[in-house]
Amino acid sequence: MRTFILCLGNERVSDDGIGAEIGRVLQLLPLPDDILVKVVPRLRLDLLDDLVGVDHLVIVDALKANAEPGTCTVVDVTEHSAAVVSSGCCHSSEVCDLIQLAREVASDDSEFDITIAGVERGYEDLYGAGFSQSVLAARSRLVDLVLMVTGAGLKARLLAAEIFRPDHSTQRIASRCYEWNAGCEECASLQ
Repeated sequence: MRTFILCLGNERVSDDGIGAEIGRVLQLLPLPDDILVKVVPRLRLDLLDDLVGVDHLVIVDALKANAEPGTCTVVDVTEHSAAVVSSGCCHSSEVCDLIQLAREVASDDSEFDITIAGVERGYEDLYGAGFSQSVLAARSRLVDLVLMVTGAGLKARLLAAEIFRPDHSTQRIASRCYEWNAGCEECASLQ
């Protein structure tokens, strides 16, 4: 099963960029080989190539669903394109267009599941404002939800939680990934 995580957003436009932020965190993690993560500011037609052979498309984006700012939501929108709009996805019209095109160019037997994961934005279209406190506080929860939905495994979830600790160090995370992998290989050799 191949999973494609598409992280949307422009980081220069306040909370709209949360998808891109989450994508960069996901790219730091040792994800299984069947999970591809791509960060884009907006949807483009060349993304159709990435959808070939995908079993599960996960779209990570800021939401405008009239919920409390910082609320994380995961919605399965496989069955209805209208569900994309009602999910509150900030790029819903672009997402609907991409999904429709992907289904039109795909062979008849290549259906895929579609999930939208996002966080309700606090700031709305403020150029250069950075993330709101509510969205910043929700980052670790959103990353964890995406990892759970994709079945990325406990190792990735634990390392992601480590990234959001106050004393985070990229070098420390990288060394933990190496230590974990070495420990897993050692355990496997003992069995």
